[in-house]
Amino acid sequence: MMNQIIRAENYRIRKNKTFRIACIVIIGMVLVGFALFYAATHMISGELMEAAGGYDTDVDAFTDINLFDCAGIAVSLMQILSILYAIVITIMIGAEKRNGVYSLMLERGYQTCQIYMAKLYATTVIAGIGYLLYVAVSLIAGAIFWHGTIEREDVTGFIRVFLLMLVMYVVSSYIYMAVAMNVKNAGMAVAVNLIIVLLFSTAITGLDQILADGDVFLRKYWLLSAIEQFAYIDHTDTTVRETITGLIEAVGYGGLAVFIGNTVFTKKKR
Repeated sequence: MMNQIIRAENYRIRKNKTFRIACIVIIGMVLVGFALFYAATHMISGELMEAAGGYDTDVDAFTDINLFDCAGIAVSLMQILSILYAIVITIMIGAEKRNGVYSLMLERGYQTCQIYMAKLYATTVIAGIGYLLYVAVSLIAGAIFWHGTIEREDVTGFIRVFLLMLVMYVVSSYIYMAVAMNVKNAGMAVAVNLIIVLLFSTAITGLDQILADGDVFLRKYWLLSAIEQFAYIDHTDTTVRETITGLIEAVGYGGLAVFIGNTVFTKKKR
């Protein structure tokens, strides 16, 4: 029975216009972001760049950017990707609820936990494809704009951070899914998820400013803030211990989101 649900989910993903539009947006925002960054580094004088960003050299330094550093350039769009996930997942689930897909599945004998697990599968696929597309376009754009050398430690460090970020992004989508599955109104679900992405993360950063004098304290315990920390870290300096800590945090948030989301969804009266 689960095989039938999975096949149905695969079909809906392939045919969903919202997901297709999201993929186009991901490609577009990365290419535009890289083009703007490239133009800026070749138009702004070395003195202005040093004053604005702390660079101690001129624009020639940007002709030797490591290919994997390009993924670091793309993380300036990281929050946009999180916002896109929150909106796309919520809209897709909201449309299915509005069309009575889940009610029909229950009438056909499917269990609520089976329905939830099937959507968990679909959410994993959507988030995974989105992130892989994001990174692939970043690397391709980097190869076009820059031609830096690649060392062995660059490859291993990049793979470590790449896999960690993949897991963390997918797990963050489970939070958006839990909200979308259990908030009846789609518009309200979108609003709640955007509050989680934007306002909640901002509030935690503000508390760190007040309680810890700007040091990272609460932020390292909040998944979306942890994603930001790992996104901006130098991939050659990331230790195995940091990676394991990130994975533990991701598994904790993911497990909690799935447990709460599935429990509430199962107990809801239909």
